[in-house]
Amino acid sequence: MERISGNCFNMILLIVCLTSLNIVYAQNDMKVLGEQPLAKIAIHKTVLALHSSASITATPFVLGIKGEDTEWVTVELESPEPSVDDWVGVFSPGNFNSSTCPYTGGVGWEEEPYICSAPIKYKYANHSNPNYAKTGKTTLKFQLINQRADFSFALFSGGLSDPRLVAVSNSISFANPKAPVYPRLALGKSWDEMTVTWTSGYDIHEAVPFVEWGPKGGKQTRSPAGTLTFNHNSMCGEPARTVGWRDPGFIHTSFLKELWPNVRYTYRIGHMLSDGTYVWTKKYSFKASPYPGQNSLQRVIIFGDMGKAERDGSNEYADYQPGSLNTTDQLIKDLENYDIVFHIGDMPYANGYISQWDQFTAQVQDISSTVPYMIASGNHERDWPNTGSFFDTPDSGGECGVPAETMYVADYGLFRFCIADSEHDWREGSEQYKFIEHCLATVDRKHQPWLIFSAHRPLGYSSNLWYGMEGSFEEPMGRESLQKLWQKYKVDIAFYGHVHNYERVCPIYQNQCVNSEKHNYSGTVNGTIHVVVGGGGSHLSDFTSAPPIWSLYRDRDFGFGKLTAFNHSYLLFEYKRSSDGNVYDSFTISRDYRDIKRKMEGKLKMILVMLWLFTNLSIGLAQNHMEGFGEQPLAKIAIDKTVIALHSSASITALHFLLGIQGEDTEWVTVELESPEPSVDDWVGVFSPGNFNSSTCPNTGGIGRLEEPYICSAPIKYKYANHSNPNYAKTGKTTLKFQLINQRADFAFALFSGGLSNPRLVAVSNSISFANPKAPVYPRLALGKSWDEMTVTWTSGYSIDEAVPFVEWGPEGGSQTRSPAGTLTFTRNSMCGEPARTVGWRDPGFIHTSFLKELWPNLSKTYSFKASPYPGQNSLQRAERDGSNEYANYQPGSLNTTDQLIKDLNNYDIVFHIGDMPYANGYISQWDQFTAQVQDISSTVPYMIASGNHERDWPNTGSFYDTRDSGGECGVLAETMYKADYGMFRFCIADSEHDWREGSEQYKFIEHCLATVDRKQQPWLIFSAHRPLGYSSNAWYGREGSFEEPMGRESLQKLWQKYKVDIAFYGHVHNYERVCPIYQMTVT
Repeated sequence: MERISGNCFNMILLIVCLTSLNIVYAQNDMKVLGEQPLAKIAIHKTVLALHSSASITATPFVLGIKGEDTEWVTVELESPEPSVDDWVGVFSPGNFNSSTCPYTGGVGWEEEPYICSAPIKYKYANHSNPNYAKTGKTTLKFQLINQRADFSFALFSGGLSDPRLVAVSNSISFANPKAPVYPRLALGKSWDEMTVTWTSGYDIHEAVPFVEWGPKGGKQTRSPAGTLTFNHNSMCGEPARTVGWRDPGFIHTSFLKELWPNVRYTYRIGHMLSDGTYVWTKKYSFKASPYPGQNSLQRVIIFGDMGKAERDGSNEYADYQPGSLNTTDQLIKDLENYDIVFHIGDMPYANGYISQWDQFTAQVQDISSTVPYMIASGNHERDWPNTGSFFDTPDSGGECGVPAETMYVADYGLFRFCIADSEHDWREGSEQYKFIEHCLATVDRKHQPWLIFSAHRPLGYSSNLWYGMEGSFEEPMGRESLQKLWQKYKVDIAFYGHVHNYERVCPIYQNQCVNSEKHNYSGTVNGTIHVVVGGGGSHLSDFTSAPPIWSLYRDRDFGFGKLTAFNHSYLLFEYKRSSDGNVYDSFTISRDYRDIKRKMEGKLKMILVMLWLFTNLSIGLAQNHMEGFGEQPLAKIAIDKTVIALHSSASITALHFLLGIQGEDTEWVTVELESPEPSVDDWVGVFSPGNFNSSTCPNTGGIGRLEEPYICSAPIKYKYANHSNPNYAKTGKTTLKFQLINQRADFAFALFSGGLSNPRLVAVSNSISFANPKAPVYPRLALGKSWDEMTVTWTSGYSIDEAVPFVEWGPEGGSQTRSPAGTLTFTRNSMCGEPARTVGWRDPGFIHTSFLKELWPNLSKTYSFKASPYPGQNSLQRAERDGSNEYANYQPGSLNTTDQLIKDLNNYDIVFHIGDMPYANGYISQWDQFTAQVQDISSTVPYMIASGNHERDWPNTGSFYDTRDSGGECGVLAETMYKADYGMFRFCIADSEHDWREGSEQYKFIEHCLATVDRKQQPWLIFSAHRPLGYSSNAWYGREGSFEEPMGRESLQKLWQKYKVDIAFYGHVHNYERVCPIYQMTVT
């Protein structure tokens, strides 16, 4: 999650307490259909009318003897003058007479019959005995929770409006009223952090708060907690400053960091007392968040306006928040089937009665102690006149958002949530508008495809009765500014509360439905779906009599929404009623990343950290705008035209059935073949997976396709049959040698005649496999987010559900530690075109990345590498640069370059490969082969990259050049634009496949990178990009007369000159050239 500075405190963790949830609800500018029940009691008008014959007694005297934080209490009462208006109030602290009131300067105020604090709950005396008014006797049951003080019960006559105090009970208390209670989880500042917040009666001077936690069944550690509170004077008005005030206790928050994704953790809360003893809660558990972009099942609950209710029947809850307990109980019942909760405003409706916050946190603790419970600010938490809220109403009862308001970014696996604060100005030009745009603009939709906006009030669309009467069908001024942001950044769904019902709106822009589908959306949707989920529990709201044309489903009932992301391409939304948990409305979104790209051309994503992995190395090369000098060899094979011509006398055999027995990730394989009709055009293809017949092809809807002589996947490599035997065409026999690498599947070899353009399948070999095809392979290092961080990325066949990935590392010869890894992958549908989506597709496996942090400069580590030097450190530092990587006729110097770098590995510290890696051009198998080829380098020194045209470019996907050079890969899953600080160097790595011209986002990034380096510490300033944005005498550039990439240096040269860039490096042109120090074509 991301902190936003400014007047609004960005709420990055859920402190479900008054300090961070100061929220209450009122239908602002609408007819009020209920009020806080305690507000009905005119407690300050109480008259003393104690009666010697009246009595009230509470049992048991001590609660929570076994550590319970809630217990049922029996109250017996007797009155000589009973009435139907008699009621019993529960007071805590138990001493509630006028001596406890704050001094107001009056004379003789201690003697006045005056009570200055409202009860924490109440019941009418006849609640369980309809004959009480006749008998004067009854027994009541109250459920009490531990609220850090004792309790007493008081019998009143005169009703709620003219209370007369008749009798007061004995006091009762929990065995340890200060005990820690009501834990609540929230996402932390980063994806691998969880916060635990709880309430206690222990000041920091009395006891040290902490959380003991660790992997379930594993080693436990302890993390400290911060402590906050607030006082009576922090409130903005009454009743929060007067009769509603109650001491909130101490709110403690601990940050559990460096969690392993999807791992189950246990925790318990502790306080170490001054005498060295401990107070503990019971043990709880939670599952850590998924890695951002992780392709796993992720489920989200979202609703608003739940409120709280008393299970003992107190406070007339059925009239005020009748659905609250149903929603809570349904969510508790279904706790194993969701991962995170968003409660978007209006929590307990405390409305200034502070005691209600404890009761709300107690009500939801079974949920909030198990999954992150995230919130948004509502009017009943924030609004109060002249305190900075956008709406100048008294809805918060004087709480006025003390001391936090919520506006934040939450990244959870495949989701990006942008949580706005509808109680502060959101209009264009406001601080919040800038925050919202930043949140929407900075998400990487390749990793996190599902973009969700949420706010308490309906800033989009609602056919609530009051909005209908106003004619706006929205919160006033709601969507005027925001709708262009939702459309520009392709927000999938916007959720709201405030209106106490459920409503779903069509995908819409500027009041017009942009899609006629009602339930199953696919492809480019072109509008945002708006959903009101405000039926969490508070009294229901009415709709307009006639639904607007854009309103697809309306339900005046209590319920909540559920989002389920199955993967990067498929999202399910369900609306469930709280009464039975059944689904009453639903829709799906089925979409590929390319569908987002089509509507987001020109939108640029900054990646500030380079992760050397498939998901952000989806790169290959073609000389764009130049004469082609070769093509991807596999593209020469017309595999889709294959004809089955199996011959009974032909054979092909792979002699090694099991590879990598001793853990090797590469082995040589001998293949023997024989053909009765040999030809110089015969060739052998290596297929992986080994079963490559038509049954494995994706279903295209054709009839009889399984019977067709059709192969839908290209081989991963091939050789002509006469490669090692020039006489093969005469003898029909030969032996070939293939070097295979572990690629997570088995292999088979196939003999073809007819050449590459008209292949005829003659024979298929046995299958062979590595001993562990899923084994982790091909590690690659990269600099992390800071100079003292290194990332390690590798590939395996293990999903996050099969095995937990990690790196064990430490100083060479020293103690080793383990760091968790995030896991990503991508699917065929992530590709933008063919061959990447068709014959070139191959499952990429799972890409794991671990962050090794707080490294000591220049210290060797095992897993073995040398840590980066401290920025400015005066030591020897070198960098090799290579812009392309070819083999045979296609990349003839590739292996020479690789081998030379491996040979010289001890003499350099970091590598920058500035674009065009394997030239896979949509043949995904080539990426494994490339990472295997460079692994001796990339596993030892940071191997940094830049985007090239063969990684990124594809028509209508946002690349600056509208070519097909990437073979449909289109930069999935990342594009690169970053700065890298390495000792005395600052590297500014640009992305030449996106707009770099003045005014563009990238131009601003480049200037910021150049401007912010401290040249006293880092004197060497290096600029780099794939294409020559400076000077090149390449033949094509010469014919054009520009000697540069078109428009290359026009904008950038003044930055290079202004900030005194030392050297600019480029690739793309396949030669070496050094230019003199130059500015505006003039030698300097």
